[in-house]
Amino acid sequence: MNGTTPTQYRTSAAALACSRSPVVGFAKKVTLKPGLVFHWKVVRGNTLRAAIIAQASSGAKNGWISIAWTKSAGKMYPADAVVGNLPAPTAVKAYAMTGYSSSAVVPTSAFAVTATTVARKSRSTVIRFTRSGSSGLSPINYAGSNNIVWAYSSSGSQTLAYHGGNWGSGTINLACSV
Repeated sequence: MNGTTPTQYRTSAAALACSRSPVVGFAKKVTLKPGLVFHWKVVRGNTLRAAIIAQASSGAKNGWISIAWTKSAGKMYPADAVVGNLPAPTAVKAYAMTGYSSSAVVPTSAFAVTATTVARKSRSTVIRFTRSGSSGLSPINYAGSNNIVWAYSSSGSQTLAYHGGNWGSGTINLACSV
């Protein structure tokens, strides 16, 4: 997100392996990278209760951490993102991503993000949220596969900016069997 289109980016449609979440309140999880895990439970058919747990070893410590549902595998946009900030002031917000520059990542009300918390626990950062609805630039498929991208701050700043190599992508099936 530095205002230029990257000449090289990851375009992976690799399915991320789903397993049972050991975290109370969540049913499933995928490891995004070592030390960075996405947990979720689909409730009421079109609501996703989720958490991103970042161990200190993942490199995602202070600043922002995001997960986005994107139309095209490995592409940052068009996408709907949930971004959490740490340390204070903590916040979890919904964003529409329409380009590679930070000015193309804008707050959105196309989908609801509620029940948000950001906390530091032991050597982990935990971002919790509930995402509802099926609208936005890349609506969630609650009953099947979704292209996702994730990223986190390379500088520790809460200001949305270019993340450097701190990102990845894949496909998750929210209805996977565990």
